Amino acid sequence: MELTQATVDDLLDRLGPVAGHLYLPGALDPQALTDLLNGRYGAPRTLVLDGFTDPTADEARGAALLAPFEGRAVTIRA
Repeated sequence: MELTQATVDDLLDRLGPVAGHLYLPGALDPQALTDLLNGRYGAPRTLVLDGFTDPTADEARGAALLAPFEGRAVTIRA
């Protein structure tokens, strides 16, 4: 699967505002997706490591990504 910004747009459009899951195509190279998102949104950062949440995580820096895990996450990079 060729990964382009248009493909990433399509994948992100599938997320929408409704809670749920997005299943990526099997032919997708996860590193290529990470690289494209990195170019669009900036380098990923660690929000939780070994069960400890980054104290600087706030609404502008990933706090919404932590909410579904309710303190049970071990490692999250976003």
